[in-house]
Amino acid sequence: MIMMKKTILAAIVAAATFGVVSAQAATYVEAGGWTPREILFGKQYNGNVTAIRVDRGGFDRHTYPRQAIYPTGNSLRLAQAVVTEDPSLVAALQVRGIAQHNVLWVQTALNGGKIVYYR
Repeated sequence: MIMMKKTILAAIVAAATFGVVSAQAATYVEAGGWTPREILFGKQYNGNVTAIRVDRGGFDRHTYPRQAIYPTGNSLRLAQAVVTEDPSLVAALQVRGIAQHNVLWVQTALNGGKIVYYR
């Protein structure tokens, strides 16, 4: 009998907790947060674009192109012009939350996709 009461109490607590969590999740989704599909399956980005955040102190900094590590005014303008001319690239950056003025360098991959280095 005591075990049954504990089970019922645990079910009530779980249901109340789930109700609070689902209400908070609904509020988050309404505010522009992640949807349940994105939580379960991950955020779907526009394909064929890889975004790499450039960290000058990172251990893999030697793999970045020199234009991304030491950008000049001309290379920045060139990279941002490439982004401006490609609407699908603009959309892919918007989905990722990357501002266009943070783009340091854009490369074209062998498969035709774009690799965007940003800060």
